[in-house]
Amino acid sequence: MSGGYVICEYEKVKQNFPKFQGVMTNLRNKLIAKAEKDWNMPFAGSQKITEAAARGIYLNAPGPGLDVNVGTGAFGETTILPPLFDGMTAAYSPLVTWEQWFNAIGSQTIMAGADTAGRIFEDYKVGIAGLVFLDKAIRISEIKMQISDKKLPRINIEEALAYNKPAIIFEEGFILDEEKGFHLYANITTQGPQRIKLIGLQVNRIKDKLLTDTGAALV
Repeated sequence: MSGGYVICEYEKVKQNFPKFQGVMTNLRNKLIAKAEKDWNMPFAGSQKITEAAARGIYLNAPGPGLDVNVGTGAFGETTILPPLFDGMTAAYSPLVTWEQWFNAIGSQTIMAGADTAGRIFEDYKVGIAGLVFLDKAIRISEIKMQISDKKLPRINIEEALAYNKPAIIFEEGFILDEEKGFHLYANITTQGPQRIKLIGLQVNRIKDKLLTDTGAALV
């Protein structure tokens, strides 16, 4: 884990950080390979590539999406879903969307795995390539992440105040493994609403766990 990152506008990630696609591809490949090994299951998306090739269409990789074959011996892929994480809203509970409400200033945990002790729920693995602030008002000045027992360096984001929807893109993606801890800490400067979205993808071992009410915790 190098800990390197860049700050740029979310809409211009690809232009300002041309390595982004490479970071995402490497992260996705590592995440899928880890899930195949740990779960001893094939990736459902591989069938999409095979079927496309049979029709003369060649894909480097299928896009994120819930594959219908999940639940029949293969795992699937989706975008990162907020209910996998607790946030500072409704007395620190699973997020329904990426929007939170900061009700205290100073050093706070602003996001953590929604399972006990800030862990990621079983049957999910998450790949993080960065995060983005979706509001004009940025209410924090610094962030720090802890993944399992690894503490990453603090990132001062005051530079981000000059950008519209600033994104922090890591030079190397990180994997949040199932039943392992994840905590995102921040120095909060003002109270109020804040939308912080994790950029990346997740893989899901059991399709039925995704078929709950929208916003429900993905236990």
